[in-house]
Amino acid sequence: METLLIKDAIGKCVDIDDLREEIFPLLRTQKEMWADEINRIIEESPFNRTEFARHCGVSRMALNKWCNGINLPGSRETFLRIGVAAGYNREKMDLLLQRYGRYPALYSKSLEDCVCIFVIEHDYGLEASEKYQYILNRIKENIIRDDSVEVTENISTVKFDEKLAAVQDEDELERFITENISMFANAYHKFYSYVRMNIQTNYMDPLKAHSIHEMAEIQDLSSSTKQCIYAIWQKKWYPTRNKIISLGLHLSMDHEQIDEMLELAHMEPLCARNIFESVIMFILEDASLKNMLDSTSKNYDQDALCNYAREVLSQLKLPEIDSFLSELPEEQDEW
Repeated sequence: METLLIKDAIGKCVDIDDLREEIFPLLRTQKEMWADEINRIIEESPFNRTEFARHCGVSRMALNKWCNGINLPGSRETFLRIGVAAGYNREKMDLLLQRYGRYPALYSKSLEDCVCIFVIEHDYGLEASEKYQYILNRIKENIIRDDSVEVTENISTVKFDEKLAAVQDEDELERFITENISMFANAYHKFYSYVRMNIQTNYMDPLKAHSIHEMAEIQDLSSSTKQCIYAIWQKKWYPTRNKIISLGLHLSMDHEQIDEMLELAHMEPLCARNIFESVIMFILEDASLKNMLDSTSKNYDQDALCNYAREVLSQLKLPEIDSFLSELPEEQDEW
């Protein structure tokens, strides 16, 4: 209920000063929330800090920086290893990934996640993190992933989860992955299709871009965003959460569309309790009220949302903003 109240309050903010005064005092930064969580995890763990850092594949110094609210883990893989080292079940692992890492929940049709699910659902005890890495490395060495392979059978995720749950040991897991390699190669096709559809709708017509490369140049995208879009076009994995939000702004998506894109990437919707995302929610709400997102309007400007987002974000000092602003084009005199 508290999250819903904050979300409602964001919608009532008239300007950025309202957001600062009414919403920011209710929220904490991602680093602050993570510091509390990792300290709690270590306290409840059977390992000391040095041992826990080793199980997570990081240095003791890196772990100390997490505990002191200085840094966040740098990858989804690290969050997986933290959850495995902590002895988490699937529900807790999903919460760790989504809330604190802002990554997708576990997804059985992803090779790495498939191995992780197998390990956390088989009781390996204190050796779980080493077992996870050993099995994953073994399977990667023995299986060649071919991203050009087509899905031969459309198995629902629920059914796929059931099949994985029936796997008894490591040899059977390797056979299971080998038999279903096409599913892993095409795991995020719904996400790819949704993004491609929106790119084609917004930019790929005779009056705009004729190709994905031309669209990237017209939009003045950063090099990392270009790489992200090219990877999506080629069905090569998916971007980070902030990259998805940035794409939503580039494609003039509203709040609901960005949430749908996040859901298709197996992530939680925009979160009102996250201080950075509360600003994004304000930007989208205000842009909608100012009619920036109506593509049928004669005054519609496909770059207006990005420009407005840069204008608002540039007025704030938040940890995520500098890197996020680098994904948005510099405002120019003419568009």
